[in-house]
Amino acid sequence: MSRGCARVRHLVEYVPIPSLFIKYSNSAGHEFIPLPQGENATTADFHSIRTETESPAHITSGFYKIEAGPERPASYNFEETKYVLNGQIDVLDEATGITHHLVPGDFAFFHVGSKVKFSTKSQGFAFYAVTRPVRSPHPNLEGREEGKAKL
Repeated sequence: MSRGCARVRHLVEYVPIPSLFIKYSNSAGHEFIPLPQGENATTADFHSIRTETESPAHITSGFYKIEAGPERPASYNFEETKYVLNGQIDVLDEATGITHHLVPGDFAFFHVGSKVKFSTKSQGFAFYAVTRPVRSPHPNLEGREEGKAKL
């Protein structure tokens, strides 16, 4: 079974669909996250992947913005995770022909080999993390990439 995009809606419930895996989580970003006693901050990892890329030497993150217009095709030779912050992002999984309508709080994961088309009827804004080097740096961040940490 090939893998396409995955979408979060209800934590812990995994629903396999031909060519893609959907993981539901009802707005994962709005779930209750308890603080450890005596602490004022914590982390709450809600998704982890084992990379299928040849050399997972890079993890890159950024923001994705889309406005109404033609579909934007994407073919993945890396993994990507997207978390919708604002608006709506439609994702057509070319393997199944199913379009997923992502709204704020929805999470999508794209496996190596996924082929999708992004679109929206209005606009959409998402945070993403990918297992590839920087491809299109924000003009204000160019040249400020992190290197290997020196201790």
